[in-house]
Amino acid sequence: MNQFGKFKKIDAHTHIGAFGSPFNIDFNTERLLEQMAEYNIEKTVLCSASAYSNDDTLAAFKAHPDKIVPLMWVNCAQGQSAYDLLEHYLRDEHFEGAKLQSLFDGYTADAPCVDPVADICEKYGKPLFVHSGHEPFALPWQIGLLAERHPRLRVVMIHMGHAHGVYVDAAIKMARRYDNIWLETSGTSMSCQIKNAYDTVGHDRVMFGIDSPFSPPSVEIQKVAACGVDEQGQANIFYNNAAKFLEI
Repeated sequence: MNQFGKFKKIDAHTHIGAFGSPFNIDFNTERLLEQMAEYNIEKTVLCSASAYSNDDTLAAFKAHPDKIVPLMWVNCAQGQSAYDLLEHYLRDEHFEGAKLQSLFDGYTADAPCVDPVADICEKYGKPLFVHSGHEPFALPWQIGLLAERHPRLRVVMIHMGHAHGVYVDAAIKMARRYDNIWLETSGTSMSCQIKNAYDTVGHDRVMFGIDSPFSPPSVEIQKVAACGVDEQGQANIFYNNAAKFLEI
């Protein structure tokens, strides 16, 4: 274990599978397990590389149920077929929630087509993870409106605004306004804003993530380590908050 393995961790956001152009990168189960061992990651919240490859997540989960927390990537723009598939994965395959990538799939994060997904997640008591930080489809304000419409739904704002300072600020503001929003740190551009979120949103509503294969674990770990929270705060962000959220 390297210097970045000091704290036990739960990775609240990583992918499995192949991403084509413009990324041309992939991530398989073998590499995932190596990464988890190297960086002291107890569990990984895992989703596929697209709405068409959820069986990649299912295979990894079946092979390593003690290490994988599976999410279904649901494309709300597909309508009823997507809603039915989500219900299948939650009910029959024991997935632990859903993930939306509205930027890739071409609808806004607060579009009416998202409401049935939110309703299904609420029905099964599962969270909804939502990509944030890219206009025009994945803005923090849109995710705030979604959370407002579904106050009993637990919403994880992936990337807490991503690499745009205005969007990071908006992510924190939305999470402060709506107590059913949690923030996940992968890809966020400002380490200091992780501490600001921890201090103002709540010590229990900020969770560490890597977003493999896009981000190196060492970079994402260092952002939390350098953000200015104390060791208890780091333990909360790296592990305790996700463990409580996922009821581990």
